[in-house]
Amino acid sequence: MIEITVYGQPGCQQCVMTKNRLDKMALPYTYRDITQDQAAFDTVSMLGYKEVPVVTAGDMHWSKFRITKLDELKRMWPSMVGTSAFEDDAVAYLLDEEAV
Repeated sequence: MIEITVYGQPGCQQCVMTKNRLDKMALPYTYRDITQDQAAFDTVSMLGYKEVPVVTAGDMHWSKFRITKLDELKRMWPSMVGTSAFEDDAVAYLLDEEAV
């Protein structure tokens, strides 16, 4: 399953705007504070960003509050989540049926 992560820091208005937009779109995400989490800071640095927020979702990532990117993520979200849980249920159902 693809996870959305927002890397930010206290006092960052664009971080707040990004989280609010994700909340409004009902997209699940994890927030990581780069001032308290060295691994989060290292991830942002490794991606080459010098400003937060940084949003990652699968192989997508960007910096700053970008409403068009967030809207694109919302449109793509159903295909990013996949149907593995449904597929697992279907396989279990079929296996139970064959065992009867």
